[in-house]
Amino acid sequence: MSEVSSCVIDGVELVYSYRAGDGPCVVFISGLGESGAAWDAVIGLMPAGTATFTYARAGCGDSGALPAALVSEERSIVWGAEQLRKLLEAADVQGPWVPVGHSIGGLIADAFARRWPESVGGMVLVDASDAAFNDGLDEPEEVYVDGRDGEGWRISMPATLQNFEPGPERPVETVVIGSAIWRWLSLDDPSPYRPLTLPEIDQRWHRHQLALAERWSGHLVVPHTAGHSVHREAPELVATTTHAVVVAAAAETPVELDQEALIKSGGAVRVSVKDGALTVWDSTGERGTARDV
Repeated sequence: MSEVSSCVIDGVELVYSYRAGDGPCVVFISGLGESGAAWDAVIGLMPAGTATFTYARAGCGDSGALPAALVSEERSIVWGAEQLRKLLEAADVQGPWVPVGHSIGGLIADAFARRWPESVGGMVLVDASDAAFNDGLDEPEEVYVDGRDGEGWRISMPATLQNFEPGPERPVETVVIGSAIWRWLSLDDPSPYRPLTLPEIDQRWHRHQLALAERWSGHLVVPHTAGHSVHREAPELVATTTHAVVVAAAAETPVELDQEALIKSGGAVRVSVKDGALTVWDSTGERGTARDV
């Protein structure tokens, strides 16, 4: 059973849920404004005995608000990673950890793994956000408010982009789960993304998912139909992938993905990146020809 509790971190009461278990603890990091409950479907499909940790950032879910003096400040995504590290230590959740981050949570997971690679056994990035996504748009959105207005953290994309490079100094076993190809074409209002067309935006987003796999020398899994909320629309895919990373982290071995199992759960491995080479997967799970990245 998960145990719900809270800790005060930098003046903010953060609510978390921790289920102890065997092996590395999976640390689920939610998207913009979401609480740890966003991962309930995925956690329900994880094998019994898996250690899991969810939490809500300031102004999200049942967590408290940021102190009034801090609400107006803009911070890079690194601040979110630092908050999470403090919370894990205060809650006495032992590493190594396997961060699993969705959307903005993916940026936090990436920053966390870059900052403390020795404490990360593996990582899953679920349709992770792109700090440079708005570059070149007519009206770029540079600040995102995480949580309830006046209570949450103001995330600066320009500051995040500055902190996003250089790349990781140490490799971390990583699987990137994107969203379905062409999912952006279903948007009703393309005006926020002008002058780009929806096909161009879709391509930009999916190039970023591939770039993340290249960044971490990892694998790219693509859902059959799931949109941005992959953890809700294809929870079995996320659970199956995450379990493979946990197994690898426990054994301190490379991640091994079962293509047949992933296809049944709603997606498929498309490419793997290692030692500067990109390897394409086919539908049977056997690897095709490789090319230089």
